[in-house]
Amino acid sequence: MNIKKTLAILTAAAMTAALTGCSGSTNGEVSAESGSPSAEVMETSNIEGTVQTEAAPAKEHSETVQRSLLSLGNTYRLENKLSKALQGENITVAYLGGSITEGVGGTPDTCYAKLSFDYIAENYGKDGNVEYVNAGVSGTPSILGNLRVQKDVLGKNADIVFIEFAVNDGMDQLHKDSYESLVRTVLKQGNEPAVILLFTVTETGHTCQPHMSEIGEYYGLPMISVPDAIQPEIEAGRMTWADYAGDGAHPNAKGHKLVAEFIEYYFYTLSSRSAVDAPADIPIVPKFGNPYENAFLAEIDYDNSNPDLKIGDMGSFSLESRSIADFTKGAWVYSGQGTEPLKLNVKGNSLFLVCRRNNSDTMGKFDVMINGNKAGTINTNQKDGWGDPYAFQVIKWQGIKDMEVEIIPAEDSAGKTIEIYGIAFSQNESFM
Repeated sequence: MNIKKTLAILTAAAMTAALTGCSGSTNGEVSAESGSPSAEVMETSNIEGTVQTEAAPAKEHSETVQRSLLSLGNTYRLENKLSKALQGENITVAYLGGSITEGVGGTPDTCYAKLSFDYIAENYGKDGNVEYVNAGVSGTPSILGNLRVQKDVLGKNADIVFIEFAVNDGMDQLHKDSYESLVRTVLKQGNEPAVILLFTVTETGHTCQPHMSEIGEYYGLPMISVPDAIQPEIEAGRMTWADYAGDGAHPNAKGHKLVAEFIEYYFYTLSSRSAVDAPADIPIVPKFGNPYENAFLAEIDYDNSNPDLKIGDMGSFSLESRSIADFTKGAWVYSGQGTEPLKLNVKGNSLFLVCRRNNSDTMGKFDVMINGNKAGTINTNQKDGWGDPYAFQVIKWQGIKDMEVEIIPAEDSAGKTIEIYGIAFSQNESFM
């Protein structure tokens, strides 16, 4: 569907809404006065096969889609990027998240990320000037997402960034701080990317939307909610969880199309507005905390070029060509012999180690010493591990410190394997 057709539909829809009294308001941010599209709009969606059963006819389906728009947010950055694309400039749309973003339950071409990207490229692009980046990694929360955002998203000059971690994160402070640090890191880039938050949900109702939406509201970000859209339909018996997902978390083919339609509806609504937002300032003080903002991640090709991270003696570890999910360059590997430490010098307020974890007795553990004191023991044999990359937090300080770090294989790890794929730290003097 092209922009002119979309705008024509939106104009007709706004007139229908005015006649029927349907405002389509979303938390008071989208109203009939601003030209919000009515239920009729989504019946013209260019995404076919979305969830519409006999129990969920067109009217209810359209109401479902409208509920997905949690907040239009401040649209200055987004409209600026879309305007550039319409003028023929190159822009990059990136998706950062877990397995839902990666496309589990769909395919690389039928996942919500690719479907919504295709819509954006078709409606705003010219001659292939809109680039696609899918930075979804299964089983990973915003803790790791924050550490890898530079290499996977920002290093590719992303202009529009969708963030999806609501079912992978927990409710604790570490996850809240990581998510907000991630949001702030992206917003502070020199090319002023637009950030759109997407919230998903599991069959049991787990979602971190409550605190993530607080962060989104605090920074004035666009927000799209799957739980707000589908849970009322499921509770009313007009839709089942199986209509949306093939397991307890991942959308099936129709579910991915539905999520893409939620994103499409956001852009419908954006296109119908006549108001233009002014630039929004990034708050100096975070909502929850930003201790991991602008984290630095080193992989095995790291050349010690950052004066605040020096990798020294390898000890009983060696560099090996191994890969796991998003980490394909290799790893610092302990193969079960010796107890000599891998040594680092780090200047920062935090330290993370990205390791392979698995539910297997072949996986070893190691102690981490900082300035001669034991900071903790990391065991890569974990019952919920399945060969995934996991960001273990070693330490968080209330300020920047010089750290002499020793990573020492535990004595009972003889004959076992330890794989470290990334070393990360941040530098923040003050935070909440």
